[in-house]
Amino acid sequence: MDKHERICRYLAKCPPAVSGQNGHGQTFALACSLLNGFGLSEEETVSYLMLWNPRCDPPWTESELRHKAQSAATAQHSKVRGHLLGDNGFSKEDYSCTSFQAATKVEPKPALVIDPSTAIEIFLKGFRCVESDLWDASPIKPSEDWTQDGILLLQHLFQPGEVVNFVHQFTMKDDKAGVKKPVPSGYGESVERNELMDLWSLGMPTSDCGGWMRMNPMDGNGIADKNVTAYRHILLEFDSIPLDLQLCLFGRIPLPISCIMTSGGKSLHAWVRADSADATCYKDDAAMLLKMLSRFGLDAKNKNPSRLSRLPGVMRKLGAGGDGRQRLLYLNPNPTQSRILP
Repeated sequence: MDKHERICRYLAKCPPAVSGQNGHGQTFALACSLLNGFGLSEEETVSYLMLWNPRCDPPWTESELRHKAQSAATAQHSKVRGHLLGDNGFSKEDYSCTSFQAATKVEPKPALVIDPSTAIEIFLKGFRCVESDLWDASPIKPSEDWTQDGILLLQHLFQPGEVVNFVHQFTMKDDKAGVKKPVPSGYGESVERNELMDLWSLGMPTSDCGGWMRMNPMDGNGIADKNVTAYRHILLEFDSIPLDLQLCLFGRIPLPISCIMTSGGKSLHAWVRADSADATCYKDDAAMLLKMLSRFGLDAKNKNPSRLSRLPGVMRKLGAGGDGRQRLLYLNPNPTQSRILP
């Protein structure tokens, strides 16, 4: 078992912090265990606290978790640094720190396997919302004319001078079950953002399969990860979770979500603001985010910055679900690490 897996297993055993039930002390104790027990840096401690954070009620802000990590770094600890990294695991360790004598000993138990839909239900605790709730909460309200959604997205999530790549050509390929399905084909078109807004104002590209766009700006010389010029967004999408649960999770989970759109099929797409420094940092950030959300059944392949998302403002026929419209439900150019819906 490597260090990351050990820490993730430890976090899975830690109960969430609940307001009014000594949540501050519990969170500080966990910060102590991460920083001192696992020998992490303050920044690493914050990253793992963020993995645990969505289970808390209410979740902490990132600044609050950073404060906990800083406090843990200056606290006096009764155990040697790295004591939770022993070869014999951590089943017989005392997880307390000098400032909070909370948890005692945790004996190993067989891992409980929970299907993604159930995991989402547990997280939501009965919370429900509908599309209109996201529209009401959206800082930028999608137009009643949904065919303008692509232009609206360009206006608020890309900058003048940035090159945007979109694809509407497709080919039919067999999936794992041997069923023919449409997949994007070719290099698509790469157009400067303002020029593309003018182009789309004359009419969106049409295709029986709808269309796709890359959520990060490109250099116009290709469609590979090396052609990405700003590592701005990470894509979240589901493979097989009911749409109503997808909607509720995106409305409730404390992530900096810039937009949520329908795929015209069986999934929603959410763009999470990352602003990673470079390609390496982006892939680390994406891997961390997807690992954190893995129990919810999100597509784990969305780790590369040149990934295609759905193109809002067009109609999908092949593989369509509902009315087949690919449209925006929520748009926020300046998202924060907080819930969209309280």
